[in-house]
Amino acid sequence: MSLDRLQKRFEDLSQRYHKASGNKAKLEAQLEMKKKELTDLVEEIKAAGFDPKKLKEAVDDAEKELVALMDEYESKLKSVEEALEAYKNR
Repeated sequence: MSLDRLQKRFEDLSQRYHKASGNKAKLEAQLEMKKKELTDLVEEIKAAGFDPKKLKEAVDDAEKELVALMDEYESKLKSVEEALEAYKNR
């Protein structure tokens, strides 16, 4: 291989290395930012009184409770509607 080709190959490799290093640095910064966001989110969940490891269970429990309350409300509303209809039809 000629000296010129070796020089060009070296320059190409050097440029590729610097580009890869720059990309690595950017990705490391993004990773650190995401880790911080995750840590902040975990702290926010804890501050709200939830265990982050059991968050899915808490959501499921809250959903069940909401459905039960809505069912109860609907039942009471139906009773009111029936009573109003009966009064109206007297």
